[in-house]
Order: sequence, then C-alpha cells, then structure tokens
Amino acid sequence: MQSKADLQRVLETAFRPSRCECVMGSNDSFSIKLFHAVSGDMELYVTGLPLSELANSRSIARLVLSLREQRDLMAQMDLSMRRLG
Repeated sequence: MQSKADLQRVLETAFRPSRCECVMGSNDSFSIKLFHAVSGDMELYVTGLPLSELANSRSIARLVLSLREQRDLMAQMDLSMRRLG
C-alpha cells in the first residue's frame, strides 16, 4: 500500500482538469470532493471511503472510474431536473 500522501496526490491528479480535494482521515478512511473544471461548483462529495480498499494501482483505478461514473450520473440527473423545472 502507498503512503497517504502518495494516495492523495494520485487521486487529486486523476481528475484533472477538474479540481479534486482528497482529505485523509485519522481513522483509515478518506473523503473526496470533485469540483467542475470551469464553474468550480462541487459535483460530488463522498465520505467514509476505506483506505484499506486501495491496496494496489488496480484498486485505485477502479475507485477513480467509479467516482467519475458517479459524477457523470449526478450531472445527468441535475440536467434532467433542470429540464423538468
């Protein structure tokens, strides 16, 4: 497993050009906030992610893919809600 600082750097750079804030907790969990690249609006906020699930580069890649999918789904839902309103 990588150090917390290395994991934080990898996760924060994986979402460029969007901004990502990754906060490592003291209880072996972390949270991630994803912000829109242009507007700066928060697109996704996930807490309580266990560090133990990030044992290798493959598990980190799966997490990044999952977070991107969640972010995209939230954006689609937001767009649908605006169309209804």
